[in-house]
Formats: sequence, C-alpha cells, structure tokens
Amino acid sequence: MSLTTVNFKTEFAVDMTCQNCVEAVSGALRNIPGIERYDIDLEKKQVVVTGKTPPSQLLSALKSTNRQVIVRGTSSTDNKDLPIQAAVAILESPLPLPTQTASTRNPILAGLAETAQKPLPGMTEEEDSQKVFGICRFVQIAPKTVVMDLTVRLPHASRVGLGTADDASNTSYNAYISSTGNIINPPTTTGKPYYPLGSICLDKDGYGDIFKELDGELWEWIGRGCVIEASNQAVTFATSTIPDSNQNEQSPLRRIFAGVIARSAGAWGNDKTVCACSGKTMWEEGRVMEQKKF
Repeated sequence: MSLTTVNFKTEFAVDMTCQNCVEAVSGALRNIPGIERYDIDLEKKQVVVTGKTPPSQLLSALKSTNRQVIVRGTSSTDNKDLPIQAAVAILESPLPLPTQTASTRNPILAGLAETAQKPLPGMTEEEDSQKVFGICRFVQIAPKTVVMDLTVRLPHASRVGLGTADDASNTSYNAYISSTGNIINPPTTTGKPYYPLGSICLDKDGYGDIFKELDGELWEWIGRGCVIEASNQAVTFATSTIPDSNQNEQSPLRRIFAGVIARSAGAWGNDKTVCACSGKTMWEEGRVMEQKKF
C-alpha cells in the first residue's frame, strides 16, 4: 500500500447506532498501516481519520463492518496556513444521444439531436440509470503537492472490444487531466491531455487504482476533465487478435470514462444531511450511488 509523505484528515459519515458499532469501526481501523489516529463520534455518526493512508483503503475497511459509509471530506493537517482544497471526479461512460426533441427539456440541446453523431452524456431520461465506473479524489496537502486517490472498476476487455476472455492482463488504461471539462464526446471535446496521472492495469475483476502525490496546484485543475482511456497498446493488441476487428474502429464509447473535476468539501466542510436537489437524506443518496456502480 502506498502512503503519502505528510498526514491529512479524512472525514466519514458512518451509520452507527450503538456502542457495538463503535467497537466494530475501531476494530476495522486499528491495524491499518499509515493511520496516526482516528476519532469516532457515535452521536454525530462521524469518523475522522488522520494519517497517510489512501481514503479508498479507509472506505473499504469501514464498509467491511457492513455499515453504510460516506466520504464527507478531506483536508491537509500539517500546514495550518494552507487553504482547504479538495476535489472529486465521478467517472462515467457517455450515454446514448437523445433521438427526439422531447427527450430533453433544453431546446438548444434538443436541436443537437438532428446533427450530432456522438453520445451526449447526462441529457436524457436514461441519466438516472447511468453507471459509475470509478471515482478520483484530490486533496492539496502542501504547496505544489496534491494527493490523488483513483479507484475504478471497468468492463472486461472482451465486453468493450479490447480483447477476449483470456486477455484481461493485456488491457491497460491511461489516466490524465484533460485540457477542458467538456465531456460530451471525450476525447474529442475534452481536448489534449493537460496533466498525465499514470496508467492503470486491471485485475481479473476489472479493478484498478492509483494512489500518488502529484506536483501541481489543485485550483488549476478544477473544471477540467479526469479521463480514463484505453491505451493505444490495448487497442492495437485487440485489433490484431480479434477476428472481427471492425468493432475496434467504432466510437470510444465504453472504452473511455470521464468526469469533471469539481470542488468538494474538506474535513468538517460538509454538514448537510439532506440533499437540497432531491430531498433525499445522505444515506438515501448513498444507496442510490451504490446501485449505480458498475
């Protein structure tokens, strides 16, 4: 497990109801490398972890208690003068383009349906069923230093035209911050890579992750896209090994996943328990997001 060079705080909401819950959470965190301390507040259903451990690892450990867990925010701890800066990108695959004007309430976007040939994400009634394939979290822990915690679960190579059932080990993806945050038709609309984040090799179940420190200022990345794209090597390998290679020349749909990098709350920066948009509690919203995972 990779660790950061400096400590940071991660706040979780954990659906705890009794002292047994507290003991279960404490037991799940007790032996994880990199944790300096953790504070559990039963009344507030809050767990705050200080240390150098990836938030994704902490989240997995807390979920192992079979309780609902939500990441509330991350913040630097060592530099009190450093403004709280955190961001998140939810990685999704483009949705089918609307085929009728009535399929979108926006008349301008509806007009695009007659001419556009590429998928238009998030603009149809299918939006509620859109799947989430990963999440990338960023937190500024020091000047010119950003921690990135990226976790994905992507479709098997054989399902997206990149290989056969035996080719999982040959499938790799490149992760990068794009020049723009226009994710209507990535990678065309997202533009050239702005900042490389690394490469991801998936395991047999489609899981992959990157946890590392990056040189940069997070404010320069807000509003840009976080893109996960099948590497050229993976596409070349599939084209040369799959008899029906025509599918490999189609649109990058389902071979590219993207999300806009948006500001998120730091630790203690989000005390909302009800979503103003949907009226759902944070626990209900959390269950909806779990259902949308691939």
